[in-house]
Amino acid sequence: MRQRWLLNLALLIIIALLGAFVFYTIESEKKPELPPLTELDADKVQHIHIERSPEKPISLVKEGDSWQMMEPLNLPANAFRVEHLLEILSEREYKELDAKALKLADFGLESPLASIKFDQITVAYGASSPMNDGKRYVQVDQKVYLMSDTAYHSILSDTTNFINLSPLGHKTKIKALKMPDYHLVLNEGKWTLTSSFSTDEIDTRQDAINALIENWEHASAYTIERYVEETSESESESKSEEDEILVTLVSQEQPIRLKIISKNSDLVLARPAKGVQYKFSMNQIDNLLHLPTKKKEEESESTDSEENAENKE
Repeated sequence: MRQRWLLNLALLIIIALLGAFVFYTIESEKKPELPPLTELDADKVQHIHIERSPEKPISLVKEGDSWQMMEPLNLPANAFRVEHLLEILSEREYKELDAKALKLADFGLESPLASIKFDQITVAYGASSPMNDGKRYVQVDQKVYLMSDTAYHSILSDTTNFINLSPLGHKTKIKALKMPDYHLVLNEGKWTLTSSFSTDEIDTRQDAINALIENWEHASAYTIERYVEETSESESESKSEEDEILVTLVSQEQPIRLKIISKNSDLVLARPAKGVQYKFSMNQIDNLLHLPTKKKEEESESTDSEENAENKE
């Protein structure tokens, strides 16, 4: 009995030693983690400036907790896109080259193809690697690196990709909403409604109105495109009022002017003054443009009553 116990103990010791050996071997073979590309703290960055030819430069400024595009358009910025740019600062997957033995012109860095300036630090992008491995030459201060060119393709994308997908901007609160069929105004915490529909046709309860307002405050398009003004002035003038939406935010005096461009396969809302238009999925037409009808409300109540009766049976 004692011999079996000693044998088991010996086997456990051997297994532990083998495990420790394997762990040590794996750890020793790991490459030491490289330091971040820059020492700049992404949370402290206040200004981002993107240069990319032949596109216009993009200027982004941090206002509080949000980012605002200042150039070429003055609109709230897309937070996801900005965070993707800021990740460049802490990138650890790169290979540093001997800059003293290099000619910047040979790597497309004498006149960079594009650059991003984070406050006072500039990341310049040159030519792609001749190995066709998805990497690109990058210069930060006097150092040259070879790293993934994912960010490079991102900064070359259209300006509209850097715009917030909400036509109203960041964390908005509405105090007035005027649409072709409704005019809603917030007064001492309650909504007053003026409508072309009668109270027999639409649900005018505060809950229904609050739901409509919340839909607007959280509205997010699936894409943003350039807006081109209609060429026919007579057609534009005849439709301007019936297709216009005015949204006044608590933080602003002047309303945001939106124009209904389409309600067919998609809901398309334009901000003509900014030269952009927002595309929403078709199911957003009811969510953003209509209060519930009484018919739908009655059908819903009837269905609930029938379900309750069935449950009792």
